[in-house]
Amino acid sequence: MSSWFSGPPRVVPHRWHGGAAVEAPDHGTVLSWSVDGTSAPVVMGPRTRARYWHNVKAAAGCVRLRVAPGLGHALLGRPVRDIADRAVPLSEFDLDFEVLMRDAGPAPDRRVGLLRQATALFGAGSGAQPEQVQKAARRLHVSERHLRGLFTDAVGMPPRLYTQIARVRVVLDNPGMPLPDVAMLAGYYDQSHMTAEFRRLMGAPPAAFRAGRWPALESCTG
Repeated sequence: MSSWFSGPPRVVPHRWHGGAAVEAPDHGTVLSWSVDGTSAPVVMGPRTRARYWHNVKAAAGCVRLRVAPGLGHALLGRPVRDIADRAVPLSEFDLDFEVLMRDAGPAPDRRVGLLRQATALFGAGSGAQPEQVQKAARRLHVSERHLRGLFTDAVGMPPRLYTQIARVRVVLDNPGMPLPDVAMLAGYYDQSHMTAEFRRLMGAPPAAFRAGRWPALESCTG
């Protein structure tokens, strides 16, 4: 498997409740195509807010291939922040998918190594609070300004938003865990901190989301 990607392609079903589907915030850059081959491949930039849909076919799903953390800019040849909250046809990029899958990946350099370390520091899910930018910059021996700019270009969002989305995704990935426990796992200060951040990104607090009390739905049919 090419080191451009976090793992092999996998089929990703929609999150469903009562006939509606949600696209959760995502700090990653993803190559995506439909399971049945009816739509052309696209590059999905990072999603900064949840979107809720109705009129989605129950059998709908897609195959997704996640770009390895921090490698989006190097892979696409443009800053990832330019495609945040967008789905751009793969044909708009100078990429050969078959060649990519055989390619060993980017040549090691200091920038790639720094980005990999930074995404790990700003991530969530270990129970520890993610690193603050100031401390991360000192640890990585760069200025805060340099770290923020490099990270935003490569990942598509500033470090603080990356951390917020990482924490929310920990909550989403542990639907059966008691809320106080998942707040601790995700690295929140407390449950109220989790509730406020989850509501801002998902449009509903965690308890309401789990119960299926979702915000207003958009139509997939336009």
